[in-house]
Amino acid sequence: MVLFFLCLSGLLPAGCRGTVSGPGNGDEPVAAADGQDAAVADDREDAGADATGDDEVTFDGADEQTDGGDAPADTAGQHSCSNPLPQWLLCEDFESGSGDFDAFLAASDFISGVGVDDRGRVRLDDSAPHSGQWALYLPAEPASGYRGASLDWRDCVGEQRSNCDMNSHELLYFRAWIRFADDHRYVHHFLNIGGSQPDDYWYHGTAGCLPNGELSMGTTVDFREGSHESFFYTYFPEMSCDTRCERYMDVQAVCQECADKGLPTCDEQPQCCWGNIFEPDPPVAFPVGRWFCFEMMMQANTPGEHDGAMAYWVDGELVHRVDGMMWRTSPTLALNRVRLQHYITSEDAEQFSNRVWFDDVVVSTAPIGCE
Repeated sequence: MVLFFLCLSGLLPAGCRGTVSGPGNGDEPVAAADGQDAAVADDREDAGADATGDDEVTFDGADEQTDGGDAPADTAGQHSCSNPLPQWLLCEDFESGSGDFDAFLAASDFISGVGVDDRGRVRLDDSAPHSGQWALYLPAEPASGYRGASLDWRDCVGEQRSNCDMNSHELLYFRAWIRFADDHRYVHHFLNIGGSQPDDYWYHGTAGCLPNGELSMGTTVDFREGSHESFFYTYFPEMSCDTRCERYMDVQAVCQECADKGLPTCDEQPQCCWGNIFEPDPPVAFPVGRWFCFEMMMQANTPGEHDGAMAYWVDGELVHRVDGMMWRTSPTLALNRVRLQHYITSEDAEQFSNRVWFDDVVVSTAPIGCE
């Protein structure tokens, strides 16, 4: 977290846009549905690298909104995970398993995750759920290195399983009820919507690389340490990159790794590409110490056109919307996954337990709302 802090504090020269992303602690995703395929590398590129600093970049072709816009319709009504709406692709209330996390995970539609084999990182908790008896709890215990965890969902064709082919969507909504502990400070990366080619299940580890519009796309909602001021963090082919990253990175290694993945990061000059920030003005902080309803949306662009969009809401009120995004050039690159995460490494945590609860999670092709 050192470089991340220096960036946000303005203690590094202008141009600091992020630091290297990735577990850094040996974390690898563990298959949740069948317990297999556990040794697959995951550099968490869809969640981006570290948040950017004083040189935060807003893409000139995008149109940001911090007021107006429609709130997500409260389509849930009397519907629940036992009675879901047809447009709901995932509904998880964490009630299955009766408090046994392993039993819950085996029955859930989450396919993989990070930290799911460690109850000091993630478990079910009945102390104060949003609804029902249980909520997902990430305690970040000292014995577990103060680390967070994640659960990954993909929209498989047929049964939920590792390495499945996936359904393709142009538009996804992702809702979760969230409660940060009263003393919560920090997260490295938070909630994410992403996509890939329909037969490309695994993440590629492309942090630092310039997207080509064909391999993957996604956007993450993150927040600043301490203040919890929220923002979008996203990669796209026309993003701004850091041409002076040799100050803190082995830029030649970054260039080579990106080239090995077929990504055109250093075709014109050596550089590192960290996700660009889109934030509301004035800033909007997430609530701390109480349950709040969070919903985010990603609308894929027409291939090659600047008509994509992303937005997020808190308690049904629009916080930020960005139009004019261009994430993809390939017509078969589509949205097919979300990541429910509170990702923190031991180094990031600085010997502090950043605790969080999640409940009543829904992924949908239409607005969800809070009721």
